[in-house]
Amino acid sequence: MTPTLSVWDEAIRKVIDNPGAPEAAVSVHIAAPSTVPVKLRNVIGVLRGSDPALKDTYVLITGHYDHLGIRGTGEGDHIFNGANDDASGTASVIEIAHTLASFPSRPKRSIVFVALFGEELGLLGSRYYAQHPVFPLARTVADINLEQLGRTDVDNGTRVGLVNVTGYDYTTLPGELKKAGEAFDIQVLKDEKNSDPFFARSDNQAFADAGVPAHTLSVGYVFPDYHQAGDEWPKIDYENMARVDRTVALAIFRVADSTAAPEWNAANPKTERYVKAHESLVGPVAAK
Repeated sequence: MTPTLSVWDEAIRKVIDNPGAPEAAVSVHIAAPSTVPVKLRNVIGVLRGSDPALKDTYVLITGHYDHLGIRGTGEGDHIFNGANDDASGTASVIEIAHTLASFPSRPKRSIVFVALFGEELGLLGSRYYAQHPVFPLARTVADINLEQLGRTDVDNGTRVGLVNVTGYDYTTLPGELKKAGEAFDIQVLKDEKNSDPFFARSDNQAFADAGVPAHTLSVGYVFPDYHQAGDEWPKIDYENMARVDRTVALAIFRVADSTAAPEWNAANPKTERYVKAHESLVGPVAAK
C-alpha cells in the first residue's frame, strides 16, 4: 500500500486548499509504525454486459461504507453514524444496482458496484482495489464515486436539485451526467471553488491515479455535521437524493451502453499525470 498522511486540522486544510497559497515545506514526525492485522473487505457486485465484444469492459460505481466509529468520552452521543458521509453514497450504490438489474435489457459493457472500505483512513479500499483489481483496470473505462448525496443543507445554504462533480473539466464524463440530469430536473454543476481541490479527497483519486477516468459526485462539499456525531439519518433529504440517484443510474447505463469510452481532457494541464497513467495502462489507443 502507498503510505498516506491524513490531515484533519481545519487551519491546515484551509491553507492547502487555497489556490493562492505559497508553496511550503512540511516536516512531520511520526512514531514508529505498529502493525495490527485486521480483515476488511471491498464488497463487489457485477451486472454483466450484453455485447459479446464489450461485456469484458467495465464501468465502476463506488462509495465507501466506513466512517469514524465511536469517539470521545463522557456524556453525549459518541457514535459517528456517517449518514451523509457516506451511508448516502453506499445506499445509492445498492439502490442503483437494484434498479439497473431490474431493467429488461442490459447495457453493452459490464457495470461493477463496489462498496469500499477505509476511505476515511486514506482511501485504503480504493487504493487496494487499484493495486489488486478484480476486473482489469486496462479494460475499466470509468469510475463514478458517490459521496454525501443525502444532505441539502450544505455549503452555507440549501442546495436542492443539483449535484457537484469534482474535477469537472478533467474528462468527458460530466457531459454524460449533465444530459442525464435534464431528465430528472437535476443540475450537474462545477463548483468553481471546490471542484478541483476536492478531486483528491475521495476514492475517485485512486482510480484516476491508475489512469481510469474518475470523478466524485456530491450534493455539497461542506455540511454542518461533517465528521460529527450529528450526521444522522433524519437530516437526509430523501426526495432529492432519489432524483440524484436516478440521474446517476441513467448516466451509468448510457456510459456502459456506449461503444465510445470516456476520455481524459488532455487540453487541461491538471490532467497531465492522469493522461500519462492512462497511456501507460492501455497504450496510446484506449480499449473499446
